[in-house]
Amino acid sequence: MLGAGVIGAATAHHLARSGARVTVIDATGPSAGASGASDGAVSVASKKPGTLARLATASLLYTRQLAAEGVLARAFVPRPAWYFATLDAEEHALDALVAKLRAIDGPVQACADGGAALLPGTGAGVRRLVKISGEGHMTGYAATAALLDHPGIMRRWPDQVRAINPDASGVTLTLASGRLRVRTVVVATGLGTLSLFPGLPMRPRAGQLFVTDRGQGGHLPGALTAASYLIAKTEDPARLPEPPVVIDPLTTGQYLIGSSREDHGDSSRVDFATMIALIRRAATVWPALGERRVIRAFAGVRAATADGLPIVGHMPDAPNVIMATGFEGDGICLSALIGREVAKMALGDAPDGALADDLSALSPARFAPETWRDAWAG
Repeated sequence: MLGAGVIGAATAHHLARSGARVTVIDATGPSAGASGASDGAVSVASKKPGTLARLATASLLYTRQLAAEGVLARAFVPRPAWYFATLDAEEHALDALVAKLRAIDGPVQACADGGAALLPGTGAGVRRLVKISGEGHMTGYAATAALLDHPGIMRRWPDQVRAINPDASGVTLTLASGRLRVRTVVVATGLGTLSLFPGLPMRPRAGQLFVTDRGQGGHLPGALTAASYLIAKTEDPARLPEPPVVIDPLTTGQYLIGSSREDHGDSSRVDFATMIALIRRAATVWPALGERRVIRAFAGVRAATADGLPIVGHMPDAPNVIMATGFEGDGICLSALIGREVAKMALGDAPDGALADDLSALSPARFAPETWRDAWAG
């Protein structure tokens, strides 16, 4: 198992539950990448209609199950969410959101649709609010730690994977520490996947976030998200007249606020102008933020694919190499389900029949053969 983020942890957990011998290898350690810098939303509403929305619905239900079993009891918290509009384009996005949830007819519902009065404390400029029920929140590092807390998982970090060489009977991994022979390898290395598969149509996408101090009053019982966040899933965020801000209350009494979408991979770059734009809109929509101070600003970098879908499945011409990467902002939500299904792939078991078509849409085989031409170099 390559990668100790939430996807790798979920896969390792399900393999260990089945009795398989599992070693998790990571260059740094658990949640060192995007899993440790995410907003933690287990959200169906924010997913693109179709494959991602259906998989997110199934993963939400399974995440609830794992929480009930005790595996994710301390990581997953059910809670409502609100989407707001201050612009005409955002109102249209809310119309589409309500229609999407009605079409799915699953556990997530638009349970209220109206003005700012739906959420006391909302700013006067909010034209419309849609309240969503049935979703939840799961901090990435907490979920990763919980999933890795299984006696059947061996941990190996820090250790750098330099090459993957499959053959008919298994896979030889060339690591910084030496060579390791395994039967099957799962590649869940996020942006690190590009160093192993440089032809992969994947790119880094950064998002700037900031955290406030604790404070009194203005309690927000769930995430408050601009409908422009939904628009940014399919359109260039730079063309939006207002930033697609998300205001996320933390269990500590603080707020996590984000996030920009920038096509670069520099996690140390925090742009002051972008941060000011996010703060300004957030405080306008939720005025209680005016009483808080920013105590931390940072950037998270996610692995984005060219077509917006994760890459999950057996490698072309190398069935003992399984990819589970390119989740961008959807990894936390999809982790429980993808971990279970990738473990099935590694064990040679059939996927959940109801999900077979949607999982097939994520296959690495959807890319042209030349994508993998130099995959085994080194």
